[in-house]
This record gives sequence, C-alpha cells and structure tokens, in this order.
Amino acid sequence: MFKLKILLAILPIIALFSSCLTGLHQLVTYDKVTADNRVVGTWQQDNSTMLKIESLATSDFAKSITRAKVEKEEINIGFNSKEDSILYSNSYLLQFTKKGYTYYMAASLMTLNGEIFADILPAGVAPLMPPASKDINDLFSGIGYTPSHTIAKISIKENSLQVKFLNGDFIKNQLSKGVMAIKYENDALFNTTLITASSAELERFITKYGNDERLYSAENTITLKKI
Repeated sequence: MFKLKILLAILPIIALFSSCLTGLHQLVTYDKVTADNRVVGTWQQDNSTMLKIESLATSDFAKSITRAKVEKEEINIGFNSKEDSILYSNSYLLQFTKKGYTYYMAASLMTLNGEIFADILPAGVAPLMPPASKDINDLFSGIGYTPSHTIAKISIKENSLQVKFLNGDFIKNQLSKGVMAIKYENDALFNTTLITASSAELERFITKYGNDERLYSAENTITLKKI
C-alpha cells in the first residue's frame, strides 16, 4: 500500500514533464557537463512554490543514499563509475515540497550555441510524514517505474532564473509531419512521446533547433526569483 501511495505521489511530476517532452537518454554527459553555481540557492515561484538548488554530490539527499547502501552492506557505494562521478559531482539537486511530499530532481547543465541547457531527471520523492515502514529506504523498489529525462533551456540573471521546458506539442507535431527528425516512440501509458535518441543525437538536435523560440512556450516556462 505504501509503495502505491509513493507512485501516486510521483505522478504529478510525471504529468509536469509529460506536458513538455521526455527522453530515455540524457542530454548532458560527463565530458560535456558544465557547473554554474549561479543556480545555487533558494528560489520562489509566484510567492508560492519554494525551490532549493544545491550541489548534488554534497547534498543530504546524496548522503542519505550512501548511508542506506552502507546499512544494506552493498558493495557498490556511491557513484557506479568514474564517468558518473564526474557528471554528478558537477550536477545539482533540485528540491521542492508540494501536497505533503518532498520531490528531488537531479539537474546537469551544458552550454550549446552560447545558451545553457539543463537535463533534469526525477531522483526521488518522500512524504513529509514518513510511515513506519522500511520501504522508505527504496522508494522506487518494485513499482516498475523508469524515470525519463527532460530538457530545459535556462537563463540566469542576478536574482532571477528562467526555465523554459521544450514544448512537447510543437515538437510532436513537427515529428509527425517529418519536419524534424529524431528517434522517438509513443508512450501509450501516459499518452506521451518518448524521445529515444542517444545523447549525441540529442546534442545535435538541440544544437540545430535550440535557438528556435517555437521550441518553447509560455505554458512550459517557469520564472523563479532568488530569496
């Protein structure tokens, strides 16, 4: 029952990404990741939702995962490879609370055509009032959920952060017409289009189309103020 509640809590964030465009593979790889600590801090949207951004590697979230692995006496503690270590040591943890749950997302940045793009991946979710259950140690265990990546273009100013997610409707329309070409599959479960292109193919796609403002929309744009 607890795992079902966790899955239901995850659905709102899946719905958010479904209104944009999700991919099976990451845009940002370890050899292309760029750290930009201007994004670090506490941000607020419309005097409501609070978003905390911090270094992923030094976050309490990452430490809690390591502690859980130690308690389970697992052999692979921390990052799985040197490449993972480089990538996530230069990535960020996004954290916000909504409707009784705290959501965690990992974000990696890279620069293309002079613009900053973020690869965002759901990392976890936890209830504000955790039940007395050992299942809390592994929220995604046994629920059959594979997180997907979401791409956003970001603009950083002194006290503001603008996040422009890709406009899924526009891109899907272009794909169906054959105007744009990138590997994809339709996800019948959530009625979405899942991009299956490799990291290199995603980079070429963003390099070619990333400065086309039609790729973004006001509906998929979030403006945050630093507090």
